[in-house]
Amino acid sequence: MTLPIKVDSQALDDRQVQLTVEVPPERYNAAMRSAARRLSQRDRIPGFRPGKVPFEVVVGRFGEEAIFDEALDALGQDVYRQAIEDSQLDPFAPGTLNEVVSREPLVLRYVVPLAPEVDLGNYRKLRLPFKPAEVQDEAVDQVMEDLRQRQAIIEPADRPVQLTDVAVVDIDGRLDQPAEGEQAEVLKQEGISLLVDNETDWPFPGVAGHLVSRAAGDDLTVQHTFADEYPNEELRGRPATFTFRVREVKSRTVPVWTDELARSLGDYVDLLDLRIKVRKSLAEGAAKEAEAEYADQVIGKLVEQAKIQFPPMLTDQEIDDLMHDLIHQLEARDLSLEQYLKLEDKTEAKQRDEFRERADRRVRRALVLGKLVELEKLEVGEVLIEERIGQMARTVQDPEGSVRRALSTDSAKRRIRNELLFEQAVTFLVAVAKGEEPTPATVSSAGLAQP
Repeated sequence: MTLPIKVDSQALDDRQVQLTVEVPPERYNAAMRSAARRLSQRDRIPGFRPGKVPFEVVVGRFGEEAIFDEALDALGQDVYRQAIEDSQLDPFAPGTLNEVVSREPLVLRYVVPLAPEVDLGNYRKLRLPFKPAEVQDEAVDQVMEDLRQRQAIIEPADRPVQLTDVAVVDIDGRLDQPAEGEQAEVLKQEGISLLVDNETDWPFPGVAGHLVSRAAGDDLTVQHTFADEYPNEELRGRPATFTFRVREVKSRTVPVWTDELARSLGDYVDLLDLRIKVRKSLAEGAAKEAEAEYADQVIGKLVEQAKIQFPPMLTDQEIDDLMHDLIHQLEARDLSLEQYLKLEDKTEAKQRDEFRERADRRVRRALVLGKLVELEKLEVGEVLIEERIGQMARTVQDPEGSVRRALSTDSAKRRIRNELLFEQAVTFLVAVAKGEEPTPATVSSAGLAQP
């Protein structure tokens, strides 16, 4: 028969409950002796049969602290389960043993996370003005000019550098006064093609003025002090010396717009057709961006008006996910987390702390959208899930169907289902904020969008 325990329950502010549990001495002593037997069985003591070693001998061999740690592994879990039942709590996730308050009597303190509480308020009254995207003529002109510039004819030129030329150069940049242990080299590249233009600001603003009138084979040295607002904080306000060698000079001739040039760029009837399609593409992109920004603002407004309480473990889990994403991004750049932290001069704890605000925001947004799904009884059928799997599989080369099989597992389908539900919730919320009446057809069609 399990001996009763004394449980004191105290509600905390952040959807957690603190349980302070006093364990009967008989149960504690039995757990200690059972732990001693297990230790003596794993590590035999000469002169004694396994499991038959007197308790005092085991204490002398391993120490009371080791026996206590062994006992607490099993006893702590049993006590926790009993305390949860006695308190009639419904934990949102496993609790943690935070403190051994005392040993005589044995008093353990647990913290138990409870399910989040979300009150969206009168979310159907939420309104936010929406400004449709507009494409200005200047934006179309800029795209057209960029297209024209990319058609430039580049040819070797047997003369000194002129503005609008392309200079092929070697560049070596070094700090004039590197700190102790600091690498002096800022930049070293060979055979780099540099557009000699007044707008060129790499490797530093005004570089074109130093290259004009230079001929192939010329060397030049330029002193430059990085601006106080330079993107790389470590270089701000610091003087450096750049050495250039001009390898080659090339002229750059940009053609004028003609119908023939427009047709050479793709499936276009003439120059007007190209311009119309450029405007249409810009309008589609601007509309998507405007809708995405509006949805983000609407969700933010709902988060502001909602009353949200959740256990800190959700933020910690989100930070874990952000750290996992960071590690994958670093691996793509052939960097380890340790190397990155060393370059950034920070600890892993500091990096996690920097993620905390973003993680908290993501948790709150997920909770309000999840609550909206619940209140509006939004649903996703198997057809939509299969359609999304097909879309995702088509974005990669998958001749053997391995990607589709991976996406068709129960866990992957649950993740996809949640993504689709959140998309429907956002579609619903956007319609409400615009003053429209969301219809089942409108909301469910959100699940057909490309991922």
